[in-house]
Amino acid sequence: MKARMRFHAVAAGIILAALSVCPPQARAAELEAVTLPGTGDSQDLLRALAQSYAAQYPGRQVTVPNSIGSDGGVRVVGTEESPIGRVSRLPNAAEVATYGEFKYLEFARVPVAFVVSRETGVRDLSQQQICDIFSGRVTNWKEVGGHDLLIDVQGRPDGSNLQTIRKNLRCFAELQVTPKAHFNEHNADLVASMKTFRGAIGFMPLSEVVLHGYQAVTLDGTPATASAYPLGIGLGFVHRDELSPGTRAFLDYVETEPARDIMRKTGHVPVTK
Repeated sequence: MKARMRFHAVAAGIILAALSVCPPQARAAELEAVTLPGTGDSQDLLRALAQSYAAQYPGRQVTVPNSIGSDGGVRVVGTEESPIGRVSRLPNAAEVATYGEFKYLEFARVPVAFVVSRETGVRDLSQQQICDIFSGRVTNWKEVGGHDLLIDVQGRPDGSNLQTIRKNLRCFAELQVTPKAHFNEHNADLVASMKTFRGAIGFMPLSEVVLHGYQAVTLDGTPATASAYPLGIGLGFVHRDELSPGTRAFLDYVETEPARDIMRKTGHVPVTK
């Protein structure tokens, strides 16, 4: 909870700074209220963007409900419960077969970073070292240049984070994570584990790293914030029909520099069109 408060405190500071150079409109043109259901991967970011948008355009309302996952974001659009859904992946073949074709709009990317406890003494790992650690072939941090401390691998389900790693790290594609790994069902469980185990290593979106103040290692010398960093999840929306004026207005705002500044300062990478 404290970490979430820090996220919104940072976002609020950015919003106030932006408004000091871009005063709010006296009264925004009347547009319909917008609701954006879907994945939790973009939930906090979109709430911060919605707050900034409402401050700049009084009278406009954007609601970002609690997560129903990317599956839910696709489903509510496919069943016409919502005209738009937030997702962290493209609709899959089964969803297209069930509902028909979707339109996809990506607005940001969030790098997937490997995080380690500070006691490890490690700041950089190669792709092969990552694979050796998660497979269990390497079990002590001193084997990869760190301190004499047992490695505590933190596992996660096969969701968007792990899929991104398997797709982009060749040695991880068919890797079986060591059976000695501590399994974390939800991201919140991993957040707690990283605070508990001295030799821990796990992976999470860079936004969570920033939010909780964790230590992300560089990958083959490349930081997660660099354009050449190979691991990232696309954050976007799916829809089928033409976007309403209210939705279009908010998505136009998301492309502005104040919105992009919020993205960068919360561990996200704005998409350049």
